[in-house]
Amino acid sequence: MDAPSSTEGDRVDDLWFSDGSLVVRAENKAFRVSGALLAARSTVFQDMLSFPQPSAGASEIESLDEIPIVELHDPASEVEPFLRAIFDSSSFMPPPSPSELSDVLAILRLSHKYDIQYLHRRALDHLSLVYPTELPSFLAHLNSVPPGFQKLHSSAEAHLQALRVLHEVNALYLLPAAYSRASKNLPERFFSSPGWPVLPDTIKNRLYLSHTHQARHLMAIVHAAGHEDPGCQTPRTCSPYISTVITALMVSIGKINIEFNCFEMKDLFRPGLWEGENYPPICAACIAHNREQISTGMSTVWEAFPAILELPPWDKLQAMRTAAMG
Repeated sequence: MDAPSSTEGDRVDDLWFSDGSLVVRAENKAFRVSGALLAARSTVFQDMLSFPQPSAGASEIESLDEIPIVELHDPASEVEPFLRAIFDSSSFMPPPSPSELSDVLAILRLSHKYDIQYLHRRALDHLSLVYPTELPSFLAHLNSVPPGFQKLHSSAEAHLQALRVLHEVNALYLLPAAYSRASKNLPERFFSSPGWPVLPDTIKNRLYLSHTHQARHLMAIVHAAGHEDPGCQTPRTCSPYISTVITALMVSIGKINIEFNCFEMKDLFRPGLWEGENYPPICAACIAHNREQISTGMSTVWEAFPAILELPPWDKLQAMRTAAMG
């Protein structure tokens, strides 16, 4: 096989169709695909490809074997999964089928830019699993992520990339949960991330606001929850138990390297959590009382998030979600 020309770029074999009528190039990657199918999927490509073709000899228009070349000013690492999602639908199925976070973000950004609505909705569907708009769903998936999204557990950079794309496509309703998840990371992890220097100041400021909002309310929830129920029948055992649990939590929070936010208190007084830990028993009334205090505190934090982040209120964000998902 002949080496690809500099005009062509490096072919991506599974996106190089012999009957393709258009070569799409991004950075050093080239894709030969159906221009008609791209135009049918995307109004932007439809307009781009509807312009009259230049006359023969127009040297400023590149072509390969008389096939026009369209240059996209997007990263090749994003264009590849985007085109693959168009020309191989099995590569990007709706959830719960797994997809890599980087692919989902690339497809979301480019489907927004090039106006491919079905891919845009599908990418939002995937992200809604980790960035829900309802507190119960957020809590249920707080410590888990779908297959392919594991970098959200290990990489501050992954959170920065997600926030940047969500802002770019104006997916405002996903931002409260995205900022909450991101702010679990220690600030120094963000400062050392490759994307931090070029991150817009708006996102940096909102990360700070989210972090301080959750930290401030964390302490308020701890103090509200650290008491026995007024109707407790066994204060001699419940009070020391509750004090021990709260003290252990406070010591952990005080450690320099801990990554924690207020929503992770959701299971602190789950029945049976401390069994076998040599703690005295706690009565059902005290468990219910402390769980209610924590639940109320978390709801307060959640309801205030849009205002803290200078976003529309929750009812308008919910309406945006409904409109975006069709």
